[in-house]
Amino acid sequence: IENIHKIIDPLFLDDLLDEFKKIISIPDRDKFVTRRRERTLKKDYRNALESFQDKLASMKFLDPACGSGNFLTETYICLRRLENEVIEAITGGQMYLSVINPIKVSIGQFYGIEINDFAVTVAKTALWIAESQMMKETESIVRRDLDFLPLTTNAFIHEGNALRMDWNDIIPASELSYIYGNPPFVGYKLQSREQKEDLCELFSAKNLDYVAGWYKKSVIYMQHTQIKAAFV
Repeated sequence: IENIHKIIDPLFLDDLLDEFKKIISIPDRDKFVTRRRERTLKKDYRNALESFQDKLASMKFLDPACGSGNFLTETYICLRRLENEVIEAITGGQMYLSVINPIKVSIGQFYGIEINDFAVTVAKTALWIAESQMMKETESIVRRDLDFLPLTTNAFIHEGNALRMDWNDIIPASELSYIYGNPPFVGYKLQSREQKEDLCELFSAKNLDYVAGWYKKSVIYMQHTQIKAAFV
């Protein structure tokens, strides 16, 4: 987890935490306003919180060498914990009475590609377990039970060779926010014949480490988008 945060913190999480801190500082910053302005400021504060929650729910992530889903799962947990803080700020510690589910962040925002079929199953299961765990944390905040059927939610983990696939078939580049993960490092002399053939599809040069394929695929996929990327 510590090494995962070396990637996700500077890539997006630090900025999100800073943005949330600025939002929750609004009441303290404006606590000396006149009573006439108090109602307007409360409305602005709630709107800022809800807009931030919508932002969290709009972000989409792709790990094109996801293995058992560690990067995706840890990111999901971090976003949901941040969302729980938003929900707690909105409800003010009061019981949540609305019939609308207060949770907006979903495992459906997370996409992965993995060549090993067993790892694909593990990654999906890990996301479902994380979703269940975070649901319990939300229930303790809103002080009520929430409906949860984990196997009906989407865990977009796709089995296949990421270097031979069009990533737009997984998620259109125009919809994605971030690419990240830990692609495999395999020196040229240690690569299998199939791995060397994978790289030949992308490069004319030889003697490249296998991980170079993910850099090339990412560059192609990211063109003309606002996607940001980081690999181990």
